[in-house]
Amino acid sequence: MHAIIYLRDLLFPPKCAACHTLLAWHSPTGEPAPSLCSNCLAEWESEELETCGICALRVSECECMPERMRKAKCMSFRKLVYYVPSKRTLVQNRLIYLIKRKNHDRAYAFLASRLSQMAEDVIKKENLAREDVIVTYLPRTRRAHLQNGIDQAAELARRVAENCSFQMKPLLCRSRGGEEQKKLTPVERIRNARGSIDLRKDADPRDKAVLLIDDIVTTGNGMARCTKLLRRAGCRAVYALAVASDVYNKDLH
Repeated sequence: MHAIIYLRDLLFPPKCAACHTLLAWHSPTGEPAPSLCSNCLAEWESEELETCGICALRVSECECMPERMRKAKCMSFRKLVYYVPSKRTLVQNRLIYLIKRKNHDRAYAFLASRLSQMAEDVIKKENLAREDVIVTYLPRTRRAHLQNGIDQAAELARRVAENCSFQMKPLLCRSRGGEEQKKLTPVERIRNARGSIDLRKDADPRDKAVLLIDDIVTTGNGMARCTKLLRRAGCRAVYALAVASDVYNKDLH
């Protein structure tokens, strides 16, 4: 496997997923080239040190969630970093853009690796048996999926499940086209989530712990809707994981 990866990197020299700087090649017997250059990795790790204004923990340790997710009885909400819409050059914003629009393999590899570590933390803390866990995701709107050719949350979920040897199942679907949440007002977001997200007909999460994955959580309406549906279907608990939480959630009580 390493030989195949090395040959690929030899023919197509690896570049940093965030800034596209040429990365050093690895040795034929070593690990694949990293996803980020040293500067971008340092910037990412600095963003991981941001603290929550509610619990004062580092963002990657914080479990605070938007009120609607709490009311839906989501057990915890873990996120890697904060998403800051006004600062498009931040490393997390660039990586999220790459998985949303470009289907960028190195960006996926880096983010899925970080989410996988967090998923392992969750099952260890909650004392969950690996066979009792299902990984699923908040599905993208059909319009966005058709436009970009990828459902980034589905791909993140697939990679996390593969990294952690979890079962991965699509449990949720879009019952109609829906709109992208970020384009809507708070009231419209609630209505949109209620109307466009539904449980798949073949979904069976009964007695399972569900790791629900998304790339960005803004108001939490979509995650809350998914949590309610999964709990009504008999799942034991829902644990939300995301690459980023909107910085707006940082100080909300």
